[in-house]
Amino acid sequence: MSIPVLVQAYDEVRRLAIAGSMVAPGDFRLKKLLPPLEQAGKKAPVFAKLAEAVARLVESKEQSSAAALLDLATMINSILYTQGETGMEGELTPLAAADAGRFETRASARMLKPLLEALASKGSGRFEVIRDAFERGAFRDLRLIAPALAAIDDGYAEIADLIADKILPLYGRAIFPGLEAGFDPKGRGGHVRRLVLMHRIDPHAARPHVLRAFEEGSQEVRVAAIGCLGDSPDDLPFLMQNAKSRSRDVQAATLKALARSGADEAARTLCEAIRTGALEQAVEPVRESRHPIVAGFLIDEAEAQFRALLEGKEKDAKKLGKQNERMDLLLRCLRGRDDARTEALLLGMFGERERLDGIKGTPGGKDVIERLQAVMAEGPPRVQSALIEAHATLSPQGLGHALAAADASRPAAEVFDLFSPYLTARVDEKKKDRDPAWRKRETVVAHFLLPYRSRRPAGYQAPDATKIDPRWLDLAVELGRADLIEAIAVPGHAGAREFLTRRFREKFGRRGKEFEMAEVLDAMIRAGHPDATDLVIELIRTFSTKKSPYGYTGVGYWLGDLIRELPRAEAYPKLEAILPTLPEAMIDDLLGYVTDLKRPEATPAESAATT
Repeated sequence: MSIPVLVQAYDEVRRLAIAGSMVAPGDFRLKKLLPPLEQAGKKAPVFAKLAEAVARLVESKEQSSAAALLDLATMINSILYTQGETGMEGELTPLAAADAGRFETRASARMLKPLLEALASKGSGRFEVIRDAFERGAFRDLRLIAPALAAIDDGYAEIADLIADKILPLYGRAIFPGLEAGFDPKGRGGHVRRLVLMHRIDPHAARPHVLRAFEEGSQEVRVAAIGCLGDSPDDLPFLMQNAKSRSRDVQAATLKALARSGADEAARTLCEAIRTGALEQAVEPVRESRHPIVAGFLIDEAEAQFRALLEGKEKDAKKLGKQNERMDLLLRCLRGRDDARTEALLLGMFGERERLDGIKGTPGGKDVIERLQAVMAEGPPRVQSALIEAHATLSPQGLGHALAAADASRPAAEVFDLFSPYLTARVDEKKKDRDPAWRKRETVVAHFLLPYRSRRPAGYQAPDATKIDPRWLDLAVELGRADLIEAIAVPGHAGAREFLTRRFREKFGRRGKEFEMAEVLDAMIRAGHPDATDLVIELIRTFSTKKSPYGYTGVGYWLGDLIRELPRAEAYPKLEAILPTLPEAMIDDLLGYVTDLKRPEATPAESAATT
């Protein structure tokens, strides 16, 4: 009996069972099995039956593919059963189980293999694989729970943090026993993440481990344990005791925990931190606190520090630098507050910016003004309006804050009328950042630019360009600003469409321009460019040839997520058609992304679960 072809058929059926029966019709790998099965069927009738079952699956429709796949799998397993032994010796014992909620096993074998390798191995390039799988919803798969739990100890902190902060919380209470079993209070790294995650999942069940960490934990674990306190009145004495710790990490964690407490004693401790040299560690806790004692003391200190700067009694540059630094920290504490006293202080400081500008020291008065404008951009309406109306008098940095404030509070048409003249102003291109007009122009452009694809965080969504005044895009095309066009291109804009096509052709085939082409294609897809799918396919074909300046290994790293964003109805049949013509290594990289196009789009609830 021709066992090798039978085993190969079993492997392909298993792959399709994992990927889903909807991708089985027309599968080119199954088609390759038909000739050898039919040949074997001339000697053994069972192989002829098997070939017929394979043909039925290949020729099936999506509605009938599940039944055809089940029939084929049953037949193959029945044949294989007659060729081997089943069962194993020894006593059977029940496995430990936990409810993981409603999960699926939708991830294909081609996606799982590189993902499991990335989770379990070392070396570069793994973070992108794991992040991409998370964004595609692959971790909502029961087979990945154990590998993800083990990856919390990954030596690359960025991977371990992604696992602990985004991926493991998907599994909820089900992973608590696994975290608990692996926790060592004397450990570091992954054990810190385990404690924090246990507290996040179930604070009550994690409390014994938190208390144990104080008794015998390492420095890192103790700091994490402090961060888990503050929700119970019983925590207050311990936190008060650690508020003046000489360790900056312990002190910062303690102040953050105190900010969650509504007790007056905790508020007074935060006030003491504002008054003393612990202000730097207290910025975030103070900013988040809305306790009236803290709010009143903070504004008193900020007003006093502002008066001291204006009085100008201090002449020593080093001491002036300390005063400016304290003013900067106090302003950071005021960010996001909208009470009347905060509004009055911010407006008062802004009105005195010329005097502040002349204050010496390191940091100096200019740094205080920069921080003031950043806080004003997120301030109450009157404060934002004052900043916007003064845009013509501001530095390039201040102009950026004014534009951010306008974007958040003014109609899109008004934003364009106020700030578009900076794009058409006369500048000295040779001087570049030494020319204030050039810097202001680039500041306005930078406000609209998107982060490079390789630097976008998990779950990143580009801002809705349709909410931007359309005249920005008209102006960008007129000026030939490729960076701005790629950021704000929208469907239906003929000028942008022609520019992006021309831009792609300029970069296509040039060595070292892969990164720039990816940005152009990203813009084309977001803008609904009618040729986006065909250009992606053209690029794939180029990569598949040995003469390509790029090569095809790892092409999924920067083309895969573009494929995922293509229009499904148009892209899937075209991409499926070229897959059989590609090298095996390239198929391995791209098949998972192509298969995803055939699956139903995730519901809003499913999409939210991966962010």
